[in-house]
Amino acid sequence: MYRVMWLLKRKAGTSHEQFRQHYENSHAELGKRYVGHLMLGYHRNYDAAKSAGASFGTPLSNVTDYDCIAEWVMRDEAAFEEAMRIMAEPDTLKIFLEDETHFLDSTSTRLLRCDAYDTGTGS
Repeated sequence: MYRVMWLLKRKAGTSHEQFRQHYENSHAELGKRYVGHLMLGYHRNYDAAKSAGASFGTPLSNVTDYDCIAEWVMRDEAAFEEAMRIMAEPDTLKIFLEDETHFLDSTSTRLLRCDAYDTGTGS
């Protein structure tokens, strides 16, 4: 399997809850509509401290300004490249970029292509 992580940050003036609601109800739906057929999994992992409105009180609670790590799980790199090709089509790109203006600081978005290793559950 091939994994891609997107580090995402909300735009200024947008609460974490507004960010999350827009992502779930609009942007993730666009992703599923346009490239969902290429994904084995599409997970959004939100910063729990920001969701709760406070830190958990540990030194590592607020180590990042990112609000979400989105994870795409794909069959292989070719599936990812096809998703990027589809999303770069002018009409599709326009739709995604317009939607991002409602919730996302796209200048802060980071992409990580990952080699995933499973060490098991520890049992």
